This record gives sequence, structure tokens and C-alpha cells, in this order.
Amino acid sequence: MSYILAVDDERHICWLIEETLTGTGYTVKTATNWKRALELIDEEAPALALLDYKLPGVHGAALVNEIRRLAPQTKVVLMTGEVEAAADLAVEFVLAKPFDLGDLRRLVGKMVPIFP
Repeated sequence: MSYILAVDDERHICWLIEETLTGTGYTVKTATNWKRALELIDEEAPALALLDYKLPGVHGAALVNEIRRLAPQTKVVLMTGEVEAAADLAVEFVLAKPFDLGDLRRLVGKMVPIFP
């Protein structure tokens, strides 16, 4: 578990997360669809998955369940504009969109150490 996975169908969101967290010392991989996200997780479990709740082709709850099956030790943060809809899912945190990048850095810093 040596990286953070950012999953969002909006490429610029993935880019912002990657730029923000790599600038802080994290290794970040990105996926713009759920299939690619699962491929990356299957190759190597991330320490943390930052996951868009609404990805085309899959319900957020189904993807969380699949991540839990493939990588039960991975922490999951859902990113969504529909905080109430995601409240019942078994995730470590629900981050309301739009979010402040400073808040993202602080949240990630509390959840995972910076890897050497």
C-alpha cells in the first residue's frame, strides 16, 4: 500500500488531486472510470481511495463494496455533492463537493502517512 488512488470521471478533478497531493509528498494514481480503478486496485492495493460517488456505469455503493472485497485494508473517502445519499455507506469519510484543496490535504494527512 504505497499510493493514493483518485477516481473521478472529470479528468480535471483527478489532475487537481494529483497535483495537490504529489506536491505534499504522496504518490498518486488516477482513474477516470471504475474499470480502470479496479484494475489499479487489483495490481496493488492503495492506502487510500478518493472516490467520486457518481461514476458512469456503476453505483457508488457497488464500487465501494468491490473495493472492500479486493482491498479490505484500503481506506475509502467518497467525494460527492450528495452527502446525504452516501451517508450510509461503509467509508471512512464523505467529502462534500466542491471541496477546498487545503481541506483535502489535511484530511489525507490525518488518514495516511507520507510514504518514503
